[in-house]
Amino acid sequence: MKEKLISEKNFPAFHFTTTKPCGNMKNETDRNVLLHSLGLNGDNLVLAKQAHTNIVRVVTAKDKGQFIDDCDGLITADKNIITGIFTADCMPVLMISKDKSVKAAVHAGRKGLANAILQNAVKIFKEEFDINPETISVYIGPHIKECCYEVSADFENVFGTKLKNGRLDLSAIARKILEKEGVREILVSERCTCCENNIFFSYRKDRTDSRMLTVLA
Repeated sequence: MKEKLISEKNFPAFHFTTTKPCGNMKNETDRNVLLHSLGLNGDNLVLAKQAHTNIVRVVTAKDKGQFIDDCDGLITADKNIITGIFTADCMPVLMISKDKSVKAAVHAGRKGLANAILQNAVKIFKEEFDINPETISVYIGPHIKECCYEVSADFENVFGTKLKNGRLDLSAIARKILEKEGVREILVSERCTCCENNIFFSYRKDRTDSRMLTVLA
């Protein structure tokens, strides 16, 4: 039986990333069937429209059941809100404060990463919710790993890093950014969506329009 949900046992909140057997999570029917099977109320789900921006929005009860325009990250202090991010190679980044009072879900592809979306998320934890970055736990879910992510040499200048055999390590860059912001607990999935395109949707491998969903409840 194929795996259906991927999670990190050491991350201190209920979360998961779907796989191909769950279906295309951009399809509302497939999405609601999955959520219902897990005992989650789809009316509490908030999603970002995602346009490779660096914008993180604070969401509240009025946003339940909505797609939030012009952003790639969602942060909330409402414990009843379920946040969700679509991916098919980019990094789904989940964040939660130690006391579980504030949580965020961020879509971090190379554009968002280069334009400081992770820094923006941490800044909101600090400035809007008075959360010390040292008390934030982060989980980076399945994404295209260095083994498969060949890019142009220009990215050395974009990220200030040396490519290994012309390949970019997104999660290593994300870790460096987060650590610089003061985050200490960072968990990274070892799963590569491109290598394992039999399990995950991979845009780089298949040019697919289908997407996984990473949820933080």
